[in-house]
Amino acid sequence: MGVAVLILVIDDHPLYRDALARLLPQIFAGAVVAQAKDCAAAFACLRQSPPYDLALLDLKMPGLHGHSALAHLRREFPALKVVIVSASEDQREAQRCITAGASGFIPKSARTEVLAAALCLIDDGGIYLPSSLSSLSPAAADEPSDMLPRAARRAVNTIDNTLTPRELEVLRLLCEGHSNKDIARRLGIAEPTVRAHLSAVFRALGVVNRTQAAREAGRRGLVRDQ
Repeated sequence: MGVAVLILVIDDHPLYRDALARLLPQIFAGAVVAQAKDCAAAFACLRQSPPYDLALLDLKMPGLHGHSALAHLRREFPALKVVIVSASEDQREAQRCITAGASGFIPKSARTEVLAAALCLIDDGGIYLPSSLSSLSPAAADEPSDMLPRAARRAVNTIDNTLTPRELEVLRLLCEGHSNKDIARRLGIAEPTVRAHLSAVFRALGVVNRTQAAREAGRRGLVRDQ
């Protein structure tokens, strides 16, 4: 039997928090789900052992704002996959979260089946954005360079900003169908490092999942046909 997925739901609305906590074990069989009503409780929970695999974070809560909370989570728990679950459906806000290291941005209006598919994609190492929010608007692409973080500028530029040799290795193995665990073993690196490289690859290619990355890599000639 596999190890149970440990998930933390961080949301100040008890009804939505409880609903997610009941739903998640139906998506991930045997999942252990904890709840936190604010960021202080969330950090106390995450500092316990064993480490959590996934955190679902509401973007707007009293106290520490969601963007600040995301930055703190990425810094203290780099292996944790953080998914923003928000009432907002603003494209720029979604892109800002992905650029800051979130593994996904899921509107609270999403249907249950969409939420389930998105979380499964994220658990497999992908990055999820709704199709309506999956690219920067032309206005955002025209922002002065100092208005967007480097990763965001990279996402809206062409492949002229080339991938690093290691990112290309990870992309090649992805295109061959290897899982994150296989890629980590073959390259002699940690699995969280693989996820970090994949995040950079997805942003550089302007895609949000492994299938799109493989397709785009083939279209651009970044990997040789096997």
